Amino acid sequence: MEKRFILYIGRLVLMLTLLTTAGCNHRSAVDKKMDMADSLMTSKPDSALAILEGIPASDINGKETSARYALLKSMALDKNYVDTTTFDVLQPAIDYYIENGTPDEQLRTYYYQGRIYLNRSTKQEQKPMLAWAMPCKEEEDEVNKGDDAAAMQCFMNAIDLKQKVTDSLLLAHTLVAQGTLYLKQYKVREFIHSNMEAMRIYGAIGKKMLEIKSCSNAIDGFIIADDKFAADSLISICSGLVKENTEGEAYLFSSLLSYIVTFGKPEEIRAFLDEHQDVEMSKDDAMDFVYGYSRIGEYDKAEKVLSGINIDCSILDSLKLASVEIDIFEQQGNYELALKRYKDFSAMLGRYQSNLLSHDLLFSDKKHQLEIEKLMEIKERDRIIWITLCGIFSLVILVSLLYYRSYHNKTKRILAEKDNENLRLEQANLKLEIAQLEGERDNLKELQKVQSELAAPIQDVINNRLDMLNALLAKEITHNESYAEPYNKWIETVHNDKKQFMDSTRLAFKASHPKFMEYLEHHGLSNDEINYLCLYAIGLRGKEVGEYIQMKRHYVISHEIRLKLGINEHETNLGLYIRRLMTQISEVVKRR
Repeated sequence: MEKRFILYIGRLVLMLTLLTTAGCNHRSAVDKKMDMADSLMTSKPDSALAILEGIPASDINGKETSARYALLKSMALDKNYVDTTTFDVLQPAIDYYIENGTPDEQLRTYYYQGRIYLNRSTKQEQKPMLAWAMPCKEEEDEVNKGDDAAAMQCFMNAIDLKQKVTDSLLLAHTLVAQGTLYLKQYKVREFIHSNMEAMRIYGAIGKKMLEIKSCSNAIDGFIIADDKFAADSLISICSGLVKENTEGEAYLFSSLLSYIVTFGKPEEIRAFLDEHQDVEMSKDDAMDFVYGYSRIGEYDKAEKVLSGINIDCSILDSLKLASVEIDIFEQQGNYELALKRYKDFSAMLGRYQSNLLSHDLLFSDKKHQLEIEKLMEIKERDRIIWITLCGIFSLVILVSLLYYRSYHNKTKRILAEKDNENLRLEQANLKLEIAQLEGERDNLKELQKVQSELAAPIQDVINNRLDMLNALLAKEITHNESYAEPYNKWIETVHNDKKQFMDSTRLAFKASHPKFMEYLEHHGLSNDEINYLCLYAIGLRGKEVGEYIQMKRHYVISHEIRLKLGINEHETNLGLYIRRLMTQISEVVKRR
């Protein structure tokens, strides 16, 4: 049974391992395909799109993998000129990268999000509209219904990352796209600035064709702003670039055409138009040709070029076409038709401007700037709050340190004062002890004078204690420890030979207080019991006596002494009683 269970567990672990390995390899294969598509995105976008579309949807799992796939596929669709107008593909990238992506991933997400908004806006603008037709309000309400403003917001968010990103090419694309929206608002200076920034980036990374295109856009901006001097400077720069890259001549041609018909003299305009009248041209170039021929009075040529232009165009092209037709009809003397076109032009322009003002695009950059300023204010406020909190915290620490130092100094001062007080008390006690020692020494000297009358053991005790007292007094007077050697030896004796110390103490008291000793002997106390009482007489307490003599009969001896001396039960302190008795007997002897 156990073997089967172990075998079952082993098979289960093996299956899990195989599944995990297969899953890792599976995910690895998807990542490799996306890596390959990313590497082909610029050089072969059609191959990149084919690789991405070949990945089954069931293989794309996880938020990060889904986001990367969504972003790469949106890039591939854009580079293959598939102008998507919905967020079905890009939405996973928006949901993940805006909050969690690197600066480059955020830049790409913002850019392609803005491109989708632009595609939606462009699709609405490209609805057919005759130059003289009055668009209905419902149609105009659909135009730029917040899409341009949303696109501008995306591009501004992307450009805010310019100090952090490494994808300079996409940053330049973003600036160009932003410039297109600025031009739609008639913000010519902003349009020029965006293209000049893009031109600088394209030049730095070696994208010469894109550099020429941005330069020609900036030239167009200076022409619209009627700044001939700046336009001249840029044309000279762009001409130098075209000499090195002749494929960019088509971009410069459109700018030169606008420049000539705007700033040129009639003969310059005629010569340029005649030279290039057979060139294949765009709708905008054809409009400029019509405008140029109108300026020099060649209205037949203007109408001929105008007849070849597809009049089913957007509202912006309709406005440009109507302005040219007004000038032609007026110069031809057809004032009625010119007036009609003028009314159509005024109505279209008024409605277009009203529609532009009714949406957020015109104010999106100001709104974005206000949002940035608000964020900066919030950051500054947070910085001030943080600095204030750090200051308060530092102040609290400083005050705590000062309080601790003050408390520590106060404690040290109090301890020092207590030490000084204790020192004073010790000095006072020492003086008192010295005085007592001197008194005892004098008393012993008096006894020494009559030592012939005393027994030899008592004489030895007196001499020994006198030497000890003299040594102790010499040490205290001179503060020289060497004088205290006899005293130290005596202390050693006190600890090591308790019997000798107690006998010598009894003999000393017999010499100094004979009547007291006679009183004790008269009451039948033995020498050991008198030795015991002498310990009380020198100032020890009952507990200290017991600890010193280390005898189990300590309390028995005390009880027997009390009985012999007739001490009543109210006299609880034997030491006080003995010292008081010794003092009373000494006073009686003195009075005699």
